[in-house]
Amino acid sequence: MRRRFTMLRVLLILLTWLAFTPVWADGVVHLLASEAGGAYREAADAFRAAFAARRPVKFWTLAELDNRQIRALTSENNLIVPIGLKAARAVAEQHGGQAAVLTLMIPHVSAERLVWPANLPRRKVSHVHIDQPVSRTLSLVEAVFPRASRIGLVVSAENAEAVKGFQQEAARRHLSLNLEWVARPEQVAPALRGVLPEADVLLLLPDSVAFHAGNAQNVLLTTYRYRVPVVGFSRGLAKAGAVAVVYSSPAQIGRQGARMASRWKPESGDLPAAQHADNFSIAFNSHVARSLGVILPDLGEARRKLGAVDE
Repeated sequence: MRRRFTMLRVLLILLTWLAFTPVWADGVVHLLASEAGGAYREAADAFRAAFAARRPVKFWTLAELDNRQIRALTSENNLIVPIGLKAARAVAEQHGGQAAVLTLMIPHVSAERLVWPANLPRRKVSHVHIDQPVSRTLSLVEAVFPRASRIGLVVSAENAEAVKGFQQEAARRHLSLNLEWVARPEQVAPALRGVLPEADVLLLLPDSVAFHAGNAQNVLLTTYRYRVPVVGFSRGLAKAGAVAVVYSSPAQIGRQGARMASRWKPESGDLPAAQHADNFSIAFNSHVARSLGVILPDLGEARRKLGAVDE
């Protein structure tokens, strides 16, 4: 009887200790979503399902943590996984100098502009980008618009590196890249009027000046008036009026993040290099295509040709 009582007492002490152990102990993976639902939750759920039970995984929303708590999380040998740009910025601004960081669902240009503590080794910061590789985007253009040779592009200086990649890849494929730079939002409309008459297709890239949620509708309406089809980078753009899009879904990005996180070790904090999601999808807007006189290829055949996944 005394032995049973002793065992129960030990168990009670253990449970009490676990209850009061800080949730940000070393070696824990912390998912930090910019918002609670939607694409952020989809990416988080896919991450946790793919990561399985390799290490403890905690899920937070940005609204649940204050600056002091984010600093505590990032002051230990944890892996912080911000999902979305708001969460990534909060982690960068409040980083305590120790935790590794793997961002999900932010564009390459946004990832490059994040400022990390000087004492944080860059090998401890990595990303799964939401945008697509240049070759993948131009392969979609060739598959959907085989007669197109003039590609329009309107961007700001933040996409300078991406433009270099498009220029090189377009030249390799014998495509002409008609480019307009903008420095302020009011320059976007004139830039479109300069590019669209000389373009067979307009490419859209995430860009805080040239193309974003605030001007998306106006940009798409302008391209429609000029009867120039758009190739975009998200499923939402296909619904909004882009004829074809190539994108990685939140679930695909979440699973890619889990594969990268599985290679993280708290002792060193090292992460694999930043990358695009291996898996991707394509989608068409057949209604807009018909209105513009575009004959779309079979979607299933196009997916097989490009190696896309049906999500």
